[in-house]
Amino acid sequence: MKKFHVFLNLNDEENWINTIQEEGYRLDWVNPFLHCYTFQPLTADDQFNPYTRLDFRDKGMSRRNYQDYRQFFSDSGWRLVAGSRHGGIQYLQQKTMTSDRDIFSDERSRIRIQRRFGRFSLFYATFFLSYVFAYWKMTGSINFLDIRNWYLTPGLWQMQGEWFWKAIIFETPFAVMRVVPLFIFLVVGIYYLCRAIRNGYQQ
Repeated sequence: MKKFHVFLNLNDEENWINTIQEEGYRLDWVNPFLHCYTFQPLTADDQFNPYTRLDFRDKGMSRRNYQDYRQFFSDSGWRLVAGSRHGGIQYLQQKTMTSDRDIFSDERSRIRIQRRFGRFSLFYATFFLSYVFAYWKMTGSINFLDIRNWYLTPGLWQMQGEWFWKAIIFETPFAVMRVVPLFIFLVVGIYYLCRAIRNGYQQ
């Protein structure tokens, strides 16, 4: 079973995953770029309903350190379902029924993880929104909500008949290539900003 869901908060994502698992499924894989979650139904051979916890790494690790990281959790009764040594969210799942249901030693550790996630999100929000602002200033503060501003052909909107439609058809692909990436950066920047605010990014 595949599900698509976008989250702004680590706790909300974790709770959603475990709610689905309580219905008789087990998280099998996560594609963080597509926000796609793959669940497998529990079978008669499964001895328990696993619990999933999320960890977040804002920095990459060497192969050796990442192997040690995985081994540490494995020795503690957790297996890595999805994650990367280059950083990001790490999805950890109980290996046995006797495994502790929490990967954090105290609540302060959980809060530090969440704020680290928030600071990471704030960095990317600043990057994407700065690009949008810089591009907007370079183009003379053009109103990109006005489609006519997407086209740069002089006198285009004064043309009539066949010449007008030929000019529109010719320039539209270039106009789209100029503007669509800007809107993508704007949406992604707002998404990361919402994540930063939702998770708290203070030191």
